[in-house]
Amino acid sequence: MKVLIFGGSFDPPHRGHEALLDAAVKFLKPDRVLIVPTWLSPFKEGHAAPPSARAALVRAFAKKFPRTFVDLFELRRKRRVYTYELLAEARRRWPRAELWLLAGSDTLGQLGQWRRPEALRRASWLIGMRPGAKLRVPPGFHVARLRGRFPDVSSTELRARLYSGRPWKRFVPKPVARRIKRRRLYGLAWRDELSRELSKDRMRHTLGVAALSGELARRHGEDASAAALAGLLHDCGRVLDTAAMARYARRRRVPVPWRERTLERAPLLAHAYVGAELARRRFGVTAADTLAAIAHHTLGRPGMSRLERVLFVADIASADRPFPEAKALRRLARRDLDEAFLEAARAKLRWVREEGRWEHPMGLRTLRYAEGLRS
Repeated sequence: MKVLIFGGSFDPPHRGHEALLDAAVKFLKPDRVLIVPTWLSPFKEGHAAPPSARAALVRAFAKKFPRTFVDLFELRRKRRVYTYELLAEARRRWPRAELWLLAGSDTLGQLGQWRRPEALRRASWLIGMRPGAKLRVPPGFHVARLRGRFPDVSSTELRARLYSGRPWKRFVPKPVARRIKRRRLYGLAWRDELSRELSKDRMRHTLGVAALSGELARRHGEDASAAALAGLLHDCGRVLDTAAMARYARRRRVPVPWRERTLERAPLLAHAYVGAELARRRFGVTAADTLAAIAHHTLGRPGMSRLERVLFVADIASADRPFPEAKALRRLARRDLDEAFLEAARAKLRWVREEGRWEHPMGLRTLRYAEGLRS
């Protein structure tokens, strides 16, 4: 008896997963296929969709494949489960079966770092190669390579598309797309809410920033999904007018720098910090880097992470911005993020001075920090 096990976050399942499993079934002709969504991947801090939603997506995905079952072994335990534990459970159920694990080529190089690699060597591995990948088998592992190359699709990129309103349906099987739409997952519900509460121009800016943030993150080695999510929610504080922002900031003790001076002299600057608080409380965002990017996208701060700098630049350089510097900043940011960050900080301060507005101390500190990055 051959048992094929396909585990992963499936956040969401996509055409790459489909092509990989289809090729594996044709190659191995297994008697049983188990698709096992993780509760929490050992290499991730969290997932975009809750476990119940991901289980439903995987069930929709699995219907195409015969003798295939969605196994909730990990989800029922409600904790991080390691592959050696999953294999032990499979051995208990089918003590005489050949156990095969299915994975993409990006997994192969990490196997030696997984928990209890000696247990992983007792199973066989089916590997599908992404474009440009090379087969490097860790010592002691039995690996069979599937023929062909598989779509260079990732759940991260798919989520970035959903958050920024870019086309996404062709990257997922139709049953999965229908369920994503029905449950309004991956920012679809948030986009609906923001569209109702923000002006059309502000919503166009929001989606433009989400798209550019995702693009810049991808170019500079950051998580495109996290960047696009930060872009989608970066102006959610603007659902409140300035008076309501000030009340919210005081009541919640939102950490607006120089809070009282800011709320008196330039209350609109509080929207970024209020937005981070709303992203956490209303939209359920927990990732510290994403929340920090939202909070600091307007004034910045010394010591900004790369993700924060991505959003800071995307906010001023998005395609909807009417001033001529925006196009030049976009081109520069694609080539050199830190140089674009410096130019963005200079442009913001120049605009403040030309308009005769208050020069916020944090904006000045950000400019000095940006200059230091280039020195």
